[in-house]
Amino acid sequence: MRTTFWPMLGRALLRRCPRCGGKGWFRGLFAKEERCRTCGYRYERQPGFLLGAVTINTIVTFGLLAVVLLVGSILSYPDIAVVPMLITALAVAIFVPIVFYSFSYTIWAAVDLTMRPLDRAEQADAAAHAGSSPANADRDA
Repeated sequence: MRTTFWPMLGRALLRRCPRCGGKGWFRGLFAKEERCRTCGYRYERQPGFLLGAVTINTIVTFGLLAVVLLVGSILSYPDIAVVPMLITALAVAIFVPIVFYSFSYTIWAAVDLTMRPLDRAEQADAAAHAGSSPANADRDA
C-alpha cells in the first residue's frame, strides 16, 4: 500500500525514514546513513538528490530571514532599528541552515517519494537490504 504525502512528511519532520518511519537516517547532526536500517530504502535514489535538500534548506532560511526583516521593520517603524535587525538576520542566516540540515534531507526524501514512488527494482533493492546494520549496508553497497 502506498503512503500519502502527509504521513511521510510527519515522519520526515521527526527525522525518520519517510517510507517506513524507521529511526536512524542521521547518526548525529551531519553523519548520514546510506539506507534506512528498517526497510532498506536507499535515501539518495539518483544523482542530484542533494540539490532538493539544499533547496528546501535555502527556502526555509530565506523565508525566516524575510520574516525577521518584515517583523523588525513593522515593530520599529518609523525609526527602523537596523543594527538589531541585522544581528538577528545574521544569527538566522548562520544557525538555521545548520540546525535545519537533517530535516531538509528527510523532508526532501518525503517529497521525492511522493513525486516518484519506488519502482519494482528499487523495492526489490530495499527489501534485499531491509533490517541490515550500517556495517552490512556499507559492505553490500
